[in-house]
Amino acid sequence: MGEKLFENVVIGPGAKIEDDVSLGFKVNEKCGPTVIGDNCFLRKGTVIYGDVKIGHYFQSQHYVVIRSRVKLGDYCSILNHSTIEGIVRIGSGVRIMSNVYIPSRTWIGDNVFIGPGSTFTNGKYPFRGYPDDYPTIGATIEDDVVIGGGVTVMPWITIGERSFVAGGAVVTKDVPPRSLVMGVPGKIYPLPTKLDVPNNKKYTMSKYELWHSDLEYPGDNDWPENWSEKF
Repeated sequence: MGEKLFENVVIGPGAKIEDDVSLGFKVNEKCGPTVIGDNCFLRKGTVIYGDVKIGHYFQSQHYVVIRSRVKLGDYCSILNHSTIEGIVRIGSGVRIMSNVYIPSRTWIGDNVFIGPGSTFTNGKYPFRGYPDDYPTIGATIEDDVVIGGGVTVMPWITIGERSFVAGGAVVTKDVPPRSLVMGVPGKIYPLPTKLDVPNNKKYTMSKYELWHSDLEYPGDNDWPENWSEKF
């Protein structure tokens, strides 16, 4: 992971970039640069278009795609095979797991967790009617929200601060702050007291995620002791 040169890119010091990473891709000649803050870590296959602004300590795992007009804060990580379409705002301390799809015109607050295989949408009735009838509007996810694995979030809705969406739920309507959502379609319940706390910044604002090369490799130390078979 030596020093690499890219066109249409501004990167802060401390970057670690693997081979086969594409940065600053110009979808149009007027497309501005990719700007990434200090200490980024980009795994093989990452593709980031031009006109993208990313803060410090950003980490992307294998085959992440980020299109133009996306803005991310500090301490964000995006895991394998996730796609962020253009015109998306993502705050600081956001953790996006593998195989997540986030479409245009989606707003995500700070200290948010999005579980693997979750899908967000932005078209209420795709290809029916005219844009003025059904405008393209993605979801708004407020601060300290947790979205479990395999969740589907429909367009035009807001998920309120500190809410917790259980795995596999389909969110079809606005969710008040501090709510629990479960089921298909998602039913809204009061947030249990034990979950009514902000997301832990020890994890959301960490400089490193689990597979960062600067972390000490645990070896056999992380193999569960109660498993009958050893590594």
